[in-house]
Amino acid sequence: MNYICNCSKSDFSKHSYTYWEDRDTTSDEIEIIDFLENSYKLESKKVLHIGIGNSSFAKKFFNNNHIFGITISKKEIENANLLNLSNYKFFLCDKYSINFNNLLNNKKFDIIVDTNLKSYSCCHKSFNFFIESLFKKLNNKGMLITSKNGMRWFKELRPKLSFNIKNFFHFKLKEVDGNKENILTTDELKSLSKRYNLEFSFDDKLCYLKK
Repeated sequence: MNYICNCSKSDFSKHSYTYWEDRDTTSDEIEIIDFLENSYKLESKKVLHIGIGNSSFAKKFFNNNHIFGITISKKEIENANLLNLSNYKFFLCDKYSINFNNLLNNKKFDIIVDTNLKSYSCCHKSFNFFIESLFKKLNNKGMLITSKNGMRWFKELRPKLSFNIKNFFHFKLKEVDGNKENILTTDELKSLSKRYNLEFSFDDKLCYLKK
C-alpha cells in the first residue's frame, strides 16, 4: 500500500494475519450498534464501517442497509466472505494509506463508523490525510460516529508468529503500547469539525460529526 508519509510501517498484506475475526465484539462497537439500532433507527442507508472485526456490525444491519467495510486483516476478510451476507462488501485496505482515499470510486455514505479514528496513526501527516479523505466520503447530511473510549485508545499493531491447536503456526496482529499523541480529545475532534464545517456533538459514550 502507498502512504503520504515516510514512516516505517509493517506490510500486513504479506500474510493472512489473524486479528479480530473470532473475538468478541468490542464494547465500543456495541455502543454504536445500540445507538444506530435503537435511537437512530438505521434503515435504507449506505454505511462505511472502518475495521470490520468479526463482522457483527454487518450481521446486525445488512438486511435493510448497504454495508461497506475495510480492514487490514486478510483473516477478517476471509471470515466476512464465509458469512455470505447480501448488501455487504468489504475491502483489504489501510485507512491511513493513499489507497483509502481512492477506494470505492468516490462513493458517498450516509453513516461512517470508526471506533478508533487516531489510535493506530503513525504521524500527524498521516492522520490529517486520513481525516480529509474520510470527511469527503460523507453524503450531505451524512454522519460520522466514533467512540469516546476508542478516542483514548493508543496502540500499535505488530506482526507476530504464533501457535495454537486450531491454527498451528500462524501470523497474528499483536497490540502493543503506541504513541500517546494518538489520544484524540473531544476538543481536538471539535476543532476538526470546525475546520471541515461539520456539526459536532457528543454524549457520555459517543461523538457525532454531521454534514
